[in-house]
Amino acid sequence: MKRNWFIAAIVLGVLAIVVAAIAMRLSDDGPVTTAEWADSVCTSLTDWRGSIEALADVGDAPLTADSLRDRLDEADSATTALVTDLRDLGAPDLDTGDEVEEALDDASAGLEESFDELQSAAEEATEAENQADFLAALAGLADDFQALLDQVRDVVATLQSASLFGDASAELQQAFADAPSCQALQAES
Repeated sequence: MKRNWFIAAIVLGVLAIVVAAIAMRLSDDGPVTTAEWADSVCTSLTDWRGSIEALADVGDAPLTADSLRDRLDEADSATTALVTDLRDLGAPDLDTGDEVEEALDDASAGLEESFDELQSAAEEATEAENQADFLAALAGLADDFQALLDQVRDVVATLQSASLFGDASAELQQAFADAPSCQALQAES
């Protein structure tokens, strides 16, 4: 009798696993369309760009070494979130989707590296002996800051490149052209 219970428990366990797997598969939205993928890329980049631009927005309060450190921490968190979001997107539903995903991963790693370099230089500026030297050091980073913002536009341009993804290029170009978040991002650039 114990053996029958044991076998029944195993059968029920396996059945529960199969039912759960089928339910998960049925609830899956399927592959992400190229248009949805492009819109997600641009939305993530737009959100991140806003966080980076906040570094330079002093508002009414004077910029100090402490306030810059706080902003750098927030921008660092935003950069980590961006890289995670872009990697989590996976590949678009294209024949060359894996190549496109790899290009996006490379581009997001480049953004992260550029931010890390800017962050390091800005942190060095916080060690200035007085406010005038601090502001002068930050002014010296203006070109690097702008280059980082321009890199966002370059990410989208790379993903739209007609020469990189063969037959899928036209679909990618159209997806980025049609996505409202991409239109807004390119208008900001």
